Amino acid sequence: MSASASTVILTALTRLATQWSSPQVQAQYARSAGIRIDPGDIPTLYVLGMQGSRRAASLADELGLTRPTMSKKLQRLEAAGFIARSPDPADGRAATVSLSESGEAAYDALVARGLAATDDALREWAPADRALLADLIDRFVIDMGVEVPVIRRTTADAPRGARRSHKEE
Repeated sequence: MSASASTVILTALTRLATQWSSPQVQAQYARSAGIRIDPGDIPTLYVLGMQGSRRAASLADELGLTRPTMSKKLQRLEAAGFIARSPDPADGRAATVSLSESGEAAYDALVARGLAATDDALREWAPADRALLADLIDRFVIDMGVEVPVIRRTTADAPRGARRSHKEE
């Protein structure tokens, strides 16, 4: 008896997400990109790189972290020169966090490393199959109710917060 398509998809996505987001894989990518960073802080870098400046509380919510844990991560990232804090234009009592120049460079290097790994995995695939996979994954994620920020390959490639949706195409 073969597994249903939904079971195969769920199993594959769970395995991929678990491996891709593991501290070991993220540390390996950071090392290969020449970035000295705690692997546990990399998701914060990704969120800021994809979505831009935001308050620490919003960042904590996005990452599913407590405020004290988020505060410690931001202190490490600030000490390493990856983030900058500035007054929140909407509320001068609050601050927003954004990537510094070094943070932008680190984000770009991590994305480039991830893209290289993806390209390597798909190197034997026909261009039409690669495009089909990209379209179907994008559609699936959106249909699951997840906003899909566009990952910028370099700082100049895409505006922050740009969103793709197959429903808009």
